[in-house]
Amino acid sequence: MTEPKFVRRYVKRYDQPDRYTCDVVWTDRKTGREVLSYDGGDPASTNPAYGGKSDAERFKKMGLDIFAEIPVEDSKLPVEPGEVERCTAARAAREQREREEAEAVDLLDFLGADAATFVFEEWEEGEEQILRPALERRGFTDISFSMGEQDSFGPLSRWCAATDSDGKRRRFIYG
Repeated sequence: MTEPKFVRRYVKRYDQPDRYTCDVVWTDRKTGREVLSYDGGDPASTNPAYGGKSDAERFKKMGLDIFAEIPVEDSKLPVEPGEVERCTAARAAREQREREEAEAVDLLDFLGADAATFVFEEWEEGEEQILRPALERRGFTDISFSMGEQDSFGPLSRWCAATDSDGKRRRFIYG
């Protein structure tokens, strides 16, 4: 018996009828109907600093799960070659990130005295000059920083992902 094959229920495309228009359009594969459309060129639609919401937030507000999946045979839209594999890989990566985030600890607490001079208002310099070197001294590699929550004034929290000396990917949060 073969494993069922799944694809994302909602598919995103960009409608660009001219050089001045870029609409983001989400379609429900199960029904073939459009479920969401907005101006992808407007910062007020796309940039959190200007009040824009993520697609996941928009779906949640509509009571939909942006990551919902359906069996391939239920799709009224064509399924491109490799899409099942991409869907499976994306699900695994999302589940791993969710596990890492659930296990995340506060980076400043974790680093203790090594982070004592870090000032959140100067986060960019502090990440490169204080936090990254402190993690490297503890044997971490593949260190990356990313935005957590933010508003029009900047970040409210930041994420850090790094690989520890045992090869395990770890996440930290601070802010």
